[in-house]
Formats: sequence, C-alpha cells, structure tokens
Amino acid sequence: MSPFLKVMQLFLMMSATVLGMLVLLLFIPDLEESILEAMHRYQFTNPRPPPPPSPSHHQEHASVSKNANTPEDGRSEFLSGSKMGYLMAVEIDRKKKKFTPWPSSEECRQYYIQFARQKSLPMTALVSFPGSGNTWVRYLIETTTGIFTGSVYADKLIFSKGFFGERESPDCGCTSVQKTHGFALAGAVPKLPTEKTAEVSLFNGRAILLLRNPYEALLSYRNYLYGGHTGFAPNNKFRGRDWEHFVSRLTIVWRELAATWINHTENDAIILHFEHLKVDPTKHVRKILEFLKIAIHEHRLSCVLRHRDGPFRRPRSAQETFFKSRDPFSRKHHQLLDTVIEEVNEMLKERGWNEMPFHLYKYYKGTSKKPDDT
Repeated sequence: MSPFLKVMQLFLMMSATVLGMLVLLLFIPDLEESILEAMHRYQFTNPRPPPPPSPSHHQEHASVSKNANTPEDGRSEFLSGSKMGYLMAVEIDRKKKKFTPWPSSEECRQYYIQFARQKSLPMTALVSFPGSGNTWVRYLIETTTGIFTGSVYADKLIFSKGFFGERESPDCGCTSVQKTHGFALAGAVPKLPTEKTAEVSLFNGRAILLLRNPYEALLSYRNYLYGGHTGFAPNNKFRGRDWEHFVSRLTIVWRELAATWINHTENDAIILHFEHLKVDPTKHVRKILEFLKIAIHEHRLSCVLRHRDGPFRRPRSAQETFFKSRDPFSRKHHQLLDTVIEEVNEMLKERGWNEMPFHLYKYYKGTSKKPDDT
C-alpha cells in the first residue's frame, strides 16, 4: 500500500474517532482525560520488521541472565528465560527507565520490567472492546516477560502505576504489544470498510484479539466511564433511556470490532478469551508468550501467579448484590446480545479459533452463572 493511501486511511480513522468522542462527551461527562488524548497519540509510521541479529551477536548475548534480568555490566543485554525452545532472546535497552512490580516481595523483588531495544520488536495489537480486561492482560504480559507493553493512548493513571510503555510511540519497536480499542472507543462503527480495517492494516494484521462476554464487558465499561479504572458507576446509570441506548449501540460496536479482527487478519493473530485466562492463567499466559516468541522463566511466572490481580482490579462492591436482585439487561438487550454472541462464535469456528466459553458467560441465555462460580 502506498504511503499516500496509508495517510488517507489514518486520516479517515482519526476523523471517525474524534467524532465518536465528541458524541460520547455530550452524554457522558465523566470520560477520563486519557481518552481525549487518544487522538493525539493515534499516529503510526509504517512498521518495519526488525532485522534478525547475526549468529555471532546472538551467541555472544543469548546466555546472559537466566533470571530474566541481567547485571548492570554492559551497554545492552538480552532478556531470556531458562527454556529457549521457541525464543530468540530479546535485547533490552538499559538507558531507559525500568520498573519493579513487586518491591516488597522478598522472593520476587529481583525481577523488573524494561524496554526492548528500539525497533527490535514488531508491532502487535492487543485489541479489545473497552472493559474486556486489556490492562490486566498487559500486566500479566509485562510481569511475565519483563518487557513493557505499549498503547495507542496516553493514560496518565496507567503510566503512574508503572506502565511506562504507555507514553511510547506504538511503533517504537520497544514494547511487546500495544493496547488498542480500535474504533470501539469512538462508540460507533465506521461506515466505510477501509475505515473499519485501517488499524488492522497499520498493525499488518498482527494481533492478540481479547474477547470477553459482552454482557460483562458493557458493565465494566460503564463502571469505567463513571468510576475510573477501579471505581463504580451509580446504580441509576444502569437503567433508563441512556442505559438502553448505551447497550443497544455498543453491542453492535462489540460485534463489529470482533468481526473485523477475526475476518481480516491472517496467520499472525490469535484469540484470547478473558474467561479462560481467569480460570487458568498459567496455561493461557504460556500461549500468549508462545505467540510473542518470548520464553517463560518459570520462577518469574510463579511470582506473577502469586500477584496475579495487578494494580487495577475492582474490589467487590454492593453493585454485585444490586445486579443479583435486578438484571440490568432488558429482554430486548438479551435478545440482541445473545444473537451477536452466537454470530461471533460462528466466525471463530470458521476461522478455526477457540469457541466462546459459554459455560463461563454470565447473563447469556438468561443464566446468572459467573466465572468465579466454577
């Protein structure tokens, strides 16, 4: 694709995003400042795959640090695990800041998170509908690999919690994955096919598509819009005409975002179900790292599992009791959501990807079962 067409794609996508943000602001005044900053950070250059290191260079550094962090005795090091079955080690950049996720843990405080060398990693979208657990997955990836994740946004709160890749350009080649909600953040589906697939093209189709039960994703997103990363929306925000419109409109956005990435990527993409990750984090973190071709250091992984929640887990609240006594979704909502869930599941089957874990879906087909009940 010519540079001119890429620029036009980006312009159209940014226009749709800005328009959607303005519409949201008219109805939801509590949007965080970080969402408004998204349009300023939504800039990419044409990503170039990193050149493979020469055999002599790899042999010189590949054995450095079997504890996933290297001594401060060289200009650059390679981050590696004790098992190198499918990995070529990742070169890190010591000149940039690092972060210690568990400073108070005697067993785990020796591990820290760093940046990879500039342009050494390919762009990889971690794409999801808002409220699907994207930040939690980033935490698991960062703490397991020791490499920062990135974002197409600039969330100041996330940055303040140690996600230092939040302010790096998403095409820096120095972060393992880059968070995006695509056109879902605009709250509307682009009209033109090229606008819908623009971000797929920008990432060259390389992605981890994170899917969560849309019922719970919508509830989580509503809580975020009115309560931030760890707060809750008032109960009255889950009833009335505004709530009805919110669910009806964003259910279609959820479907179209999933469909776009399922149907327009090729072999360099995988599906990750939030519910599977919750039930068996070890198994699915391994799958993520296998896709990224980053080796797992077993002791480091055990530290991740001991601190699996991360800094943005919402605490239990009275909202759960409220939802148990009153289903926040109308019959019309259930019909629409159940239909799009089944449509997306058929797309996954056609693609040969794992089907949706219906048995873990709360509200689907009228069930009140929650993943924590398994």
